Amino acid sequence: MGGGDPAKGGGLTRTTIVDTAIALADEAGVDALSMRRIADRMGAGAMSLYRHIPNKDALLAEMTDEVARRNTYPDPEPGWTWRDRVRIAADIDWQLYQEHPWVLFTFAVPRYNFGPSSLACLAWLVDGFGELTDDPREATRMALSVWSYIAGIALQQVSASMLARRDGAPEETSGLSALLEGAPRWPTPAALIPLEGTGRGDLLDPARMLRSGLEAMCAGFATTHAAEPRQGPAEESAPRR
Repeated sequence: MGGGDPAKGGGLTRTTIVDTAIALADEAGVDALSMRRIADRMGAGAMSLYRHIPNKDALLAEMTDEVARRNTYPDPEPGWTWRDRVRIAADIDWQLYQEHPWVLFTFAVPRYNFGPSSLACLAWLVDGFGELTDDPREATRMALSVWSYIAGIALQQVSASMLARRDGAPEETSGLSALLEGAPRWPTPAALIPLEGTGRGDLLDPARMLRSGLEAMCAGFATTHAAEPRQGPAEESAPRR
């Protein structure tokens, strides 16, 4: 779909409506999104939008898939491994969630997620995991686990800023941060006493958590599937479901 400012020219089309809705959601979140507000931004009547998109649910589904289309994974290059694909997916998705934090929520809702662009991205990861397993269902489980972990870490980072922006309140230091900084708010649990006053360091750095967690996850995938002999077509006793 098109680039530029959809509110300036280009007419009222399905494409310009979706582009405008994405821009508004980026500014204020999906809670503030309405057909009336989109129409006002485009200088049109709210009812005229329904000639192109039937309802807000259909709009959110199109917005979600359009964001996925804009952030698609690159064509594989010779020599790339499944680990390379995990790393590339993490880099792309991390940036996506910084630019469009509302997608964290629409990706989690079945009626909005897994449009054609999202399915293509999933297939890209599943194809990579084909190095580890001949079972497409297992490859898909690994791909979805990677996506869930990336989204979980991203949610921790963006949720506080989203709430602060909505409520107008400054972001507060967490109880764990206070403990690490040597000013615990409550009695410190025994297992955490050695951490008191040691400083935050990179312990609470979301980007570091993302990298280290994915490394551990990939190590687990590799260990699990290294012990499983891969079957060729002639060795399979029954078709896989």
